[in-house]
Amino acid sequence: MALESELDTQLFIRNNKNIELTDAGKVFNKDCDLFIKHMQVITENVQAASQGNVGTLRITSPGDLCKTFYDSLILFQERFPSVQLVVEAYDFNEIPTAIQYGVYNIGFTFDFATTTYEDEIESIPIGTDVFSLAVSSKLFPNPSIDSISEIVKSLPMVLPYYTEPPFLKRIIHELQHYSGVKKIKTNYVNTTDSVMLDVSLGLGFSIIPTCVSISKSGMENISYIQLDNFANGTIVMLYKKSMTSGLLNSFVDIVKELSM
Repeated sequence: MALESELDTQLFIRNNKNIELTDAGKVFNKDCDLFIKHMQVITENVQAASQGNVGTLRITSPGDLCKTFYDSLILFQERFPSVQLVVEAYDFNEIPTAIQYGVYNIGFTFDFATTTYEDEIESIPIGTDVFSLAVSSKLFPNPSIDSISEIVKSLPMVLPYYTEPPFLKRIIHELQHYSGVKKIKTNYVNTTDSVMLDVSLGLGFSIIPTCVSISKSGMENISYIQLDNFANGTIVMLYKKSMTSGLLNSFVDIVKELSM
């Protein structure tokens, strides 16, 4: 055979009934199989590149917000194995700004944090989350719904910034009614981390998304009461309208598919 002549090696043992591989032929066959698979990978990568489906996609979220968030990452990796996913945690209040300035391609946060850059950023609802009351476990070792009245009467509420989104106003109203107080004293600090620090020190209580309470569950001296019967928050996916790409659009389509 021409191949054997070119390699100057016998690859086959021939007789009248069948053809068998020599040891050299077995090595050649194995390497050919690897070569074919490698060529398939190269072909898939080249085709993906021609469609804009290679590179890096940077995603941020304050935590594992909902099942859609997690499932979309897994499904995207299965469909686009050549793409590097970079997923980083960020303060939910700061995520719109990070998207606006191109720090991340896609962000997941709550609708109440998206009041800025509304004209530049696309916001797509993908789910909901309930909220939790965070309080010092030194002051309230095993808090429950029955502890809320005492907590509200004895401690100020600590919140980031000076904004009070509609859901929070509703929760404050319900807490006041539940606890029998006319007004809840509120202290404002600069970040969510500062809120959690004040809570851990017993300087007040706070209302935070349950997903954030889960991500910070390892923090010392903080206990949580889930407010199932209070207001919910809407989880949204954000991306900058002027910075779309084939890669970003593919991820957005997956999230939409899973959200249906």
